[in-house]
Amino acid sequence: MKTNKSYKLVLHKKGFGGSDDELVVNPKVFPQVSVGDIIEVAHPTDEYSPLLLQVKSLKEDLQKETISVDQTVAQAFKLRAYQDVIVNIIDPKDVTLDLVELTFKDQYIGRGDMWRLKKSLVSTCAYITQKVEFAGIRAQVSELWVKGEKVTCGYIGEDTRVVFRSTSAMVYIFIQMSCEMWDFDIYGDLYFEKAVNGFLSDLFAKWKEKNCSHEVTVVLFSRTFYNAKTLDEFPEILRSSIRPDHEGRFYEDFYRVVAQNERRDEWTSLLVTIKKLFIQYPVLVRLKADGFPLGYNSTAAQGNYLEAINLSFNVFDKHYINRNFDRTGQMSVVITPGVGVFEVDRLLMILTKQRMIDNGIGVDLVCMGEQPLHAVPLFKLHNRSTPGDSRVGDDYNLPHWINHSFYTSKSQNSCSSFTPRIKLAGRKLHAEKFKSNKEHALCAPKDSDNSLPIQVDYDGYDAQVFRLPGPSRIQRSNFRMGRDKEINGRKSWGSVGVSTGIDASPPVRSGALEEQRSLASDDSLGPVSNMLLIPRLPPMQYEVSSSLGYTSTRELLEKMIDSQRDSSAPGCP
Repeated sequence: MKTNKSYKLVLHKKGFGGSDDELVVNPKVFPQVSVGDIIEVAHPTDEYSPLLLQVKSLKEDLQKETISVDQTVAQAFKLRAYQDVIVNIIDPKDVTLDLVELTFKDQYIGRGDMWRLKKSLVSTCAYITQKVEFAGIRAQVSELWVKGEKVTCGYIGEDTRVVFRSTSAMVYIFIQMSCEMWDFDIYGDLYFEKAVNGFLSDLFAKWKEKNCSHEVTVVLFSRTFYNAKTLDEFPEILRSSIRPDHEGRFYEDFYRVVAQNERRDEWTSLLVTIKKLFIQYPVLVRLKADGFPLGYNSTAAQGNYLEAINLSFNVFDKHYINRNFDRTGQMSVVITPGVGVFEVDRLLMILTKQRMIDNGIGVDLVCMGEQPLHAVPLFKLHNRSTPGDSRVGDDYNLPHWINHSFYTSKSQNSCSSFTPRIKLAGRKLHAEKFKSNKEHALCAPKDSDNSLPIQVDYDGYDAQVFRLPGPSRIQRSNFRMGRDKEINGRKSWGSVGVSTGIDASPPVRSGALEEQRSLASDDSLGPVSNMLLIPRLPPMQYEVSSSLGYTSTRELLEKMIDSQRDSSAPGCP
């Protein structure tokens, strides 16, 4: 129900009238309002979003022609006291929310408590920054969504999804120190600088903005391959950590803990520690060690990705032992300089997936490389089999249980105004139309000036052109003699026709007859060896579209004959 009548807005503090209601309505002023209705309050001239509140109680001792709203709620929606407001009763179906996001901090909430809290919110109104309390659980509304758009308030129905976000979780950050970390990206930044100065710096700034208090563990990990043929080349005391891979190469996995279970308000100092370890890392992973075979760092695809995240699962598996009641949530974040492609063992992938799903652990993969054109993340699975084994070989898997994303640095955003100079091809013609035009030209006409021509078989055209015999030096020198004989023959034919009075037909050119003879036999050119011979090919084999900039072979030869004819005319030097 909508009305055009205005009412005065008054503000009250929490606990007014012995209750914590955010909206106080006088039933004498609003006789049509009942408990549970949704009320819309807004200034008639403001452009701000209107406030939606639910009527929880009615008070008759309120002043007439007024409506009272909680002071903190009015400040959030910029409602001014003692100003006119429009009050309407809204149908809940028109303002039902699709998703509600709740954030909480420094407390443990189980799945059962989350379900009970969600049920308590059904058939109520929610607005941004609203404080929610239920059975000792404290949460705050952070985001509201309707049809893919953020809103400031709405109604929670049975179908509304409720998402819980913890700002005090256990977070494991793994940084893959593969060989790409020492390479430059296409924008001139080291992948290590992009990961530390870029992603980690932005992540810690976001945590500070959201007032998060996560318990963080940071680990550097990598895999070192050794140029060794046998295990005897390694020191005996360290042979237990050397393993052969599926190709028979010896490798060793390294893990360097930078911070363990730390809570900080300022994480900038941790970045300095990571940069110092970056300088010392080649020595830490035995790339240059005495008594060891020559080692080299692996690529991101050949690294120990699944082994690293299983280290965090070893801690998360026992979350119920010695439970910390001020932490909720477990997450692993892996930062890699690659593009999300990894060569992994099949059995290890199955085990990792099972452990992650059973314990409800989230895994985020953040790639510093450029996003490829194929689907990622992508696992290349290999089997530990002998070269002569006929069992199944390598295949691929797309892990749906990994959250995957690519990081865009600030320098990359500044270089995003690139404009390509190559014009893309226009719409292709249908096969029937192209087939009909093929008899007239090797290249079909363009759709527009900005489109590219249809592909032409240039190799076939070149082979045809070079197959045609051109005029030789002897033929060019004797061309004038053959032309004189042809002129004399024409004169004799004209005199015969006049003297006899018989309707005689012009004789066939001797050059054409001899040309046919020359095509039939290649042994000798006969008496017309001084003539230019042109093989008679189908028109579609030597005619070329003018759009390619070529001229047909027949036209070239006709122009040559005309020029020779003009030069042999009387009066020409």
